[in-house]
Amino acid sequence: MGHRLRPILRAFGLCLVMATQTPLAMANPAETKRLVISNSNTDWGLATPYLQARGGLGYMLTHFVFDNLVGQDKSGALAPELASSWQVSEDGLHVELTLDPQARWHDGTDITSADVAFTFEYMAQHPHPFVSLANVSAIEALSPDDLRITLNAPDAGFVSSVLVGLPILPQHIYRGQDNPRSFSDPRAMIGSGPYRLSNHERAKGRYVFSAVENYYGGTQKYDEVLIAKLQPEAAIEAAAKGQVNVISDLPTRLVDYAKQHDLQVDMSPAGHPIKLRFDHAGLFSSVQRRQALAFILDRQALIDIAYRGGATLASLGYLQDNSAWFNAETVLQYNHDPDKAAALLMRSGWSRDEASGRWAENGSPVTLRLITSGREQALAQVIKDQLDAFGLDVSIRVLERGALRKMKPGEDYDLILAGGSTLGDPVTILERVFGTRWNNEQYRGDGTLRQLAEAQARALDPDRRAALLAKFQHLYSRELPAIMLLNVSRTIAHDADSKPWFFDDGLTLGIPVATHKYMLLEE
Repeated sequence: MGHRLRPILRAFGLCLVMATQTPLAMANPAETKRLVISNSNTDWGLATPYLQARGGLGYMLTHFVFDNLVGQDKSGALAPELASSWQVSEDGLHVELTLDPQARWHDGTDITSADVAFTFEYMAQHPHPFVSLANVSAIEALSPDDLRITLNAPDAGFVSSVLVGLPILPQHIYRGQDNPRSFSDPRAMIGSGPYRLSNHERAKGRYVFSAVENYYGGTQKYDEVLIAKLQPEAAIEAAAKGQVNVISDLPTRLVDYAKQHDLQVDMSPAGHPIKLRFDHAGLFSSVQRRQALAFILDRQALIDIAYRGGATLASLGYLQDNSAWFNAETVLQYNHDPDKAAALLMRSGWSRDEASGRWAENGSPVTLRLITSGREQALAQVIKDQLDAFGLDVSIRVLERGALRKMKPGEDYDLILAGGSTLGDPVTILERVFGTRWNNEQYRGDGTLRQLAEAQARALDPDRRAALLAKFQHLYSRELPAIMLLNVSRTIAHDADSKPWFFDDGLTLGIPVATHKYMLLEE
């Protein structure tokens, strides 16, 4: 394919020059078919697996450039990508794949099973931020187009999490790179996807992606895709002038305003509930106190006051109603009931002063330390007001996201108010509920809930897995490792010609974006 990128200067002097590639042949710029997507957030890093920002949009931009072994069709179901076919053994320990022989790297080099084997070995040494390969025991290239992956234990979600989520790297470029997180050479952005990054202006939050010629996976709808940093109000005005096609993060308050400018609006449950997480070694090691908090909070009032109706009640059983595994019948409910909450707190050892109505433990007033980011500050204040009315003092600290990551349970907080994904294959429950990272729930419990999570992750039979997940949702709603408060809807606006869509269970690993690479390809 012998492409060569036209030299284009990035902000701060990074020059994206790929001497092995040629520019798209477009003599008349007016003939360029371009899609412009606005987003109000800051820079999302470079479109490589190791230099992307650790967020959904960072992954999405990398997904334009790097393909995975397995993709998704329009409904979100598994579909061929770099692998034209795959087969899982009956015992779930082996996965055999055949690669698409037409697949090429952007520099024209053939993609082979050696690249895939290299990627797994390389990412075992240099872990990808979103995908764990801990269960992979071996990978063997059987031929240039065929390979076998062997697992340590059966994994019901291996295809729909690892193979769908792991970007494949070119061996001839990444071999010998000892620190991929400092590898910002333009060659680091040579992938196999439908687009390549041709311009990145960090100060402006601006990206330009150019269509790759002869892409094996289909025909691109657009010659260029521009990601532009714009506040939603300005983006609506620009869209009215034909300068923006998709507004990827439309606030609910601007839905009517967007429609007045003849834009189409699509909404989807985010599957990223805003939740209260606990210090499980401290005041809320007691399940009675966690349950009491669920009875104290009027979650519908939280929505009405903090989000003005722009959210829906979350399921308290962890999985949300856009998941194929959601089972509403098993989930316990905690309707606003201060009397039940008071009884639970007294049973847990707290006492209430009859005169002041304030709560104490062993004679000392209880003050709950709540930390959150600026994004949830308004919600934190409403929660504080509700708990204060019940007699619980709350101190709020609003932190930048970087500082929030450094907070330690016991030392720095009792409660964290933050969002967290429940999308993607339920195998992710093991990390999200029981993991030790700052954004995991870090649940300790009696072990039964973890046993259910582990069993469903190994259950290869879908019916058995559904039954185990139904039990998990019931027990989760009883134990409350976190209180799922509400789901903020993800909303986009777009013109009549562009047709983005949300997947029910998110993009690849469960990312709730509608501006993915699949919308950029002809059907």
